[in-house]
Amino acid sequence: MQKILVFANREIYDRFPLYLRQNIHFFMRVNLVCLPLLVLAMSLFGANTGVGQGVNTKKIVLSANGLTLRDALKNLQEVSGLTVFYPSEVVNQYPVVKLDKQTRTITETLDVLLSGTILQYRVNKGNIVLSVKDADDEQGIRISGIVQDLAGNPLSGVTILVENWDRQTDLTNSSTASDRQGHWGLVVPSEDVNIKFQYLGYKTVVKSVKEIQRNGVVFLEMSQDNLDEVVVIGYGTTTRRKNTGSVASLTAKDITSQPVSNPLAALSGRMSGVLIAQNNGVPGSAVQIQVRNQASLSATSSGSIPLYVIDGVPFTNFNGSQPANDNLNAFSSSGSAGGLSPFNMINPADIERIDVLKDADATAIYGSRGANGVVLITTKKGTSGRTRIGVNFNTGYTEVNRFIPMLDLDQYLTLRKQAFTNDGTTPTIANAPDLVEWDQKKSTDWQKFLIGDRGHVSDVQANLAGGNDYTRFFFNTGYRSESTVYPDDNKYNRITSRLNLDHRSSDNKFNAALSVSYANDDSNMPASDVTSSYTLPPNYPLYNQNNELYWVVVNNSTVNNPLALLKRRALSNTNNLISNANLSYKILPGLTAKANFGYTITQLRQNNQTPIASQNPSNNPKGSSSFSNTKAQNWIIEPTLDYGTDLGSGRLTALLGGSFQQNSSHTQTTNGTNYEIDALLGSLSAAGNFTASNNIVYYKYAAAFGKINYDWKDKYLINATFRRDGSSRFGPNNRFGTFGAVGLGWIFTNEDFFKDNGVLSFGKIRGSFGTTGNDQIPNYIHLSLYTPTTAYLQSPAMNVVTLPNANIQWETTKKLEFAMDLGFLKDRILFTANYFRNRSSNQLTDASLATQSGVNSFKTNLPALIQNTGLELELNTSNIQQENFQWRTSANFTFYKNKLVDFPGLEQSYYASSYVVGEPINLIRLYHYLGVNPDNGQAIYEDRDGNGTINSDDRYIADLGTPFYGGFNNTFSYKGLELGVFFQFNHRFGVTKILNSRPGAFTNQNEYWADYWTVDNKQTSIPAPNSASYNQFTQSDAVYGDASYLKLRSVNLSYTLPTSWASRAKMSNCSVFVQAQNLFTWAKNPYVLDTETTIGGGPPGLGTGTLQQVLPPLRTVVFGINCQF
Repeated sequence: MQKILVFANREIYDRFPLYLRQNIHFFMRVNLVCLPLLVLAMSLFGANTGVGQGVNTKKIVLSANGLTLRDALKNLQEVSGLTVFYPSEVVNQYPVVKLDKQTRTITETLDVLLSGTILQYRVNKGNIVLSVKDADDEQGIRISGIVQDLAGNPLSGVTILVENWDRQTDLTNSSTASDRQGHWGLVVPSEDVNIKFQYLGYKTVVKSVKEIQRNGVVFLEMSQDNLDEVVVIGYGTTTRRKNTGSVASLTAKDITSQPVSNPLAALSGRMSGVLIAQNNGVPGSAVQIQVRNQASLSATSSGSIPLYVIDGVPFTNFNGSQPANDNLNAFSSSGSAGGLSPFNMINPADIERIDVLKDADATAIYGSRGANGVVLITTKKGTSGRTRIGVNFNTGYTEVNRFIPMLDLDQYLTLRKQAFTNDGTTPTIANAPDLVEWDQKKSTDWQKFLIGDRGHVSDVQANLAGGNDYTRFFFNTGYRSESTVYPDDNKYNRITSRLNLDHRSSDNKFNAALSVSYANDDSNMPASDVTSSYTLPPNYPLYNQNNELYWVVVNNSTVNNPLALLKRRALSNTNNLISNANLSYKILPGLTAKANFGYTITQLRQNNQTPIASQNPSNNPKGSSSFSNTKAQNWIIEPTLDYGTDLGSGRLTALLGGSFQQNSSHTQTTNGTNYEIDALLGSLSAAGNFTASNNIVYYKYAAAFGKINYDWKDKYLINATFRRDGSSRFGPNNRFGTFGAVGLGWIFTNEDFFKDNGVLSFGKIRGSFGTTGNDQIPNYIHLSLYTPTTAYLQSPAMNVVTLPNANIQWETTKKLEFAMDLGFLKDRILFTANYFRNRSSNQLTDASLATQSGVNSFKTNLPALIQNTGLELELNTSNIQQENFQWRTSANFTFYKNKLVDFPGLEQSYYASSYVVGEPINLIRLYHYLGVNPDNGQAIYEDRDGNGTINSDDRYIADLGTPFYGGFNNTFSYKGLELGVFFQFNHRFGVTKILNSRPGAFTNQNEYWADYWTVDNKQTSIPAPNSASYNQFTQSDAVYGDASYLKLRSVNLSYTLPTSWASRAKMSNCSVFVQAQNLFTWAKNPYVLDTETTIGGGPPGLGTGTLQQVLPPLRTVVFGINCQF
């Protein structure tokens, strides 16, 4: 079937770009597998059997004496299995109802419950809709319409009533609720009244009768500050009001308002306690995330990476590297992109929300995988109603938003000559061709040449959504194309498709959800980041006299021509299929059985090419090419039982479940050498020689878990979780671990003594304590591992890779938190303060071995105890809330401190020179710089021990961590116009002001060295350039400083066309927009491209503090249009 489809349209097929044609067969195979499943699911889900027993005949038993009408209706919903919609403002006015316990039909029960009220009911397709009765003698006007969200999806259960309606004095003004299609109707006394629309989680809207009659459709906007907003937690949902854990959330609107390809990049600065950093600015590059600081000594080997869960399915790394990392890369050299990020496989347009779980109460349900936080990604679902089509297109440009001030040619040449003079050496053609041979007048700005171009970015999305009361669907497909700012043709392309299908039976007992997503990434980038070449001498020539690439050897080392580096390519192509199914069945009232099935398969192909043309021809080079093919698979099954019931004056819910997961990865790498022709580098058969290797990894995981939650009187909350985990990464002696947590909450504003408080509208105190674990270590380390090596005495030989450690066990983190949530002025101001203390022990890391063992180190547990404490503050305000103008503000601040509390035997260990008990683990030892000796230009340092000699004992400890960071956002809305402006800030110490090479060497320097000491310039703080004392100078606080920055991270300006305009084009909604990312950066240190990417060796904010010469995150500006039909 595939060949028929392809070759019947061969002419059209040949017009597709090469990377699309390479993946058409894979994509069609995916469709041929998924299409029958979709047709089968639709046929099964589409078969409705009716409501079953009619409401007039089905018998139920319900007692509601002494309950409010609202609680009685909730109980009716549980017992009957039907969904009840009602106008909450009317229902809440009836404090007590009378309903004796006896067997009745549903209609009989409703007749008794609603007797004595002004409410009436109707039953429609398994739903009970309550509305206010019309008065017999009413002389009003009947109006009707549709209520939808901003995306055009119908909203059911919206309360609609006349503003300032008094049921005691005026029965002609009715109230109602919208049905599943969003339709509603009511009677009003005149055209002069206003109609109020209220819905949980959405902003209240007030419209005039004339406006409703004119437009017909009323749109509600989701509230960002609502305490009843749904929050996704482990294996369930809750609300901000009832949540006892610490959860940070970001909604679809905040994600899609930013022109990012990686959804994690949208989180940067928007969540307290969550630190985000982009590896570099190359399209498709990885994003690092850290939740509540570094908890492990093994941070550089991904020991602090959180767990990612997409629609309930853990999302594992694709390339099979262990421990898991955020890069897709099979080669040890990551190339300019730093490895493609797996999260580029997830289209930001598919995401409904992202929730980050931080404390023990929120994360302990995930056990050993929750120590470093949990990132929950929920994708969009379909809604009932007519089929809706959406199209979003944007295009724009990318560019570097700031450059480093460098020495000009004259300054550079003068510095070089002075350095030779100070060192007492003579420039020659072998050590200084820039001084002896090259043009002394012709100069190149290498920053502008290498990274000064503009890249192009385009993104188009098309979606289809709809359904009926029982079956809903959402389909989205997207294409994204990006180029780089390098002076060459570099491309990154991504195709994504997602289908989400939801179904429920007519009796509300059976629910099923199917989600399938496909993604293809194709990247053609330089094999190395040429940004680092901006330090070339300003007069370096690119071409020789024959117009060929110029090559030179300086100090016995070949200087790479940047144009030659651009010829070395890193090609990668990734196909990824993520699928999951969720099934649930209501066994008994309150008891539901669920099962979650997930399967992921990824195929990654990479080819790194080094052509002959990219090498010095004087060495008679040959071409080389490395090929890698990886196939990674992951499956998971999680059955659960959910139970909920009213107990006493509260609500009890419980969860019991299990998790069974297996990951496998097979990577085959082949290195070809001695290529004679560059055009054949893509063919392994053209290699003169080649070597091959493979790597097969299996990882198995099993767990049992449970959760109990009790909500008493909407005041007192308790949540307890436990989990028993087993991981194949540990030996049989310590394979299993037990983790758990308890969370408590008190909504004190629901107490009688706080009722009718005019200022404080909501108040909750909460706290939690628990234990989580960490198994982020390589596989098989409890076993002896070997690798083949050169034959010995004509016999096969093996090298020892790791020594066994059968006693290795879980790393554990004990988390403690106290928090307070406050709402003021009817929740127009929401404030949250979290204090946390996390202590991580039994550290999984390396220990050194004697050289005689043949292995330098091995993985083990060390008795180190790391403590992270912090204070997180969040503020959300609705400053102005008028009909035509709104102004909202949100801000978050995180203050934290890290230290090594205990490490028995540290002084005798492998880490004696790296850590100090009582100090941060992100430390660096520095000499305190006092200035320059004006007599000789030498640097002066503080002699801390007073022995007259400057040595390593005179260094002090500095913290390279991030003591505080955060962000603040302002959104202004005027009619259809909306402007969002978001700033991010980060304060920390570190980032050297100088380059890695000494001043006066064969590299240009930044302007820091413009004012160095000379005999004519003795009043300066910069020492004379020389090689003798340079190393000590680089280890002083003279070259370290404030690495803080303030970024205008994103700006979004949009205009929604009036409904009357859009309707003329047969559209339900249409908006045009301009979006910008990384627009401006303000930093105290002008000598780095971007401090976000300049800390090397670890998660964001950590590392050595040295300057990393990589392409920074780029300024991105796009213009687009979003239409709904």
